[in-house]
Amino acid sequence: MKSEHQKYLEKAARQTILIHRSDTLIRLILRTIVANMGLDHAGMFIYDNKRHEYIVKISRGASGTKIPANFAKIGHDNPIIRYFTDRKINFPKENLLQDNVNSFLKNQRVKRDKRLKNFFEDLKFNLSLYNAKACIPGFFRQELIGVLFLGEKKNKSKLGEDELGVLSVLASDVVMSLKNAWLIEDLNNQLKINQRLFLQTVAALASSIEAKDKYTIGHTERVVKYSLGIAQHLPHKSRPGDWKKFIQDLRIAALLHDIGKIGIPENILNKTSSLNEEERAVIKNHPLIGANILKQIEEFKDVLLGVRHHHERYDGSGYPFGLKRRQIPLIAAIISLADAFDAMTIDRPYQKALNLEEALIEIKKNRGKQFSPLIIDAFLKIYSKRSGLKSFVKGNNQV
Repeated sequence: MKSEHQKYLEKAARQTILIHRSDTLIRLILRTIVANMGLDHAGMFIYDNKRHEYIVKISRGASGTKIPANFAKIGHDNPIIRYFTDRKINFPKENLLQDNVNSFLKNQRVKRDKRLKNFFEDLKFNLSLYNAKACIPGFFRQELIGVLFLGEKKNKSKLGEDELGVLSVLASDVVMSLKNAWLIEDLNNQLKINQRLFLQTVAALASSIEAKDKYTIGHTERVVKYSLGIAQHLPHKSRPGDWKKFIQDLRIAALLHDIGKIGIPENILNKTSSLNEEERAVIKNHPLIGANILKQIEEFKDVLLGVRHHHERYDGSGYPFGLKRRQIPLIAAIISLADAFDAMTIDRPYQKALNLEEALIEIKKNRGKQFSPLIIDAFLKIYSKRSGLKSFVKGNNQV
């Protein structure tokens, strides 16, 4: 018949696989062990690949008995580690109990072998340093990942065989979960590195567009800034479920919204007078050209919506497909207003820039026509803030 704390510990062991943060995992396990086994304290030496030593990063128990974080560090040559890893120490190694060490020291073989005697005396001393009555190893294949050490029971009773058996299973499960947690942490770190490199590449690509169209220097960065500002002021009920991904996609789509201009002749892009009808037809192809450039990238499925449709209009009079109202993806509707606002407020050879108040009047005039009322309302919330849209426009917000 299993005791209640055995059942609880086994349940905790099954739950470890669901936890993907190593520090959270260790805290949960140690708290569970201390509470359900009535120990003074417990901790775990975890191998640190960078330092090549075992470190107690987390311990649990009464104040004064637990070991402070990062205080205890032991190397491969420490007798606690050697007890489990040194094949020359030919003694039972399933678990390390303080009582067993005392018995080993009375063993005739140990008494005759000065090396072994010194080893076990050193081992006994190290166990006393951490007030450890027992140490449970956690192996992954042949690799010792961690050592669970346990203080004395508050009722002074000894750890039973059944308890040690449960703890051995728990230590194995913890090690497996730690390996999984480390793998996920490594993947997340790699993703962050890759993401930074990726965004730098996207920004460089966006810069190449501006290099071709000399009248849009700084335009891309401003459109990103305005787009993100609008998004942050959308009502929560209108936000997509995966908000973090949406913001990431919006940032990239805003950076690349004009990438299709790479396929537009420079004599049209840099024309100093108004475009004729034929030239306008050519430049209207840039959203489709941009979408075709990016469609090979599988992760850009939602980014493409912003690039392809940022010139659609709420009343259906836009291009390339004449979408209207809810047919226009939210990501595109946001970029559409950000793009138009920036175009209104910068000088062009054939068009003098509007001042801020004139641009706002123009945007309000096009509510429900060129722009979605939802997007306009979000944009105007920036202006209604005490700081005002003026500081937002002139500010050096990071892209």
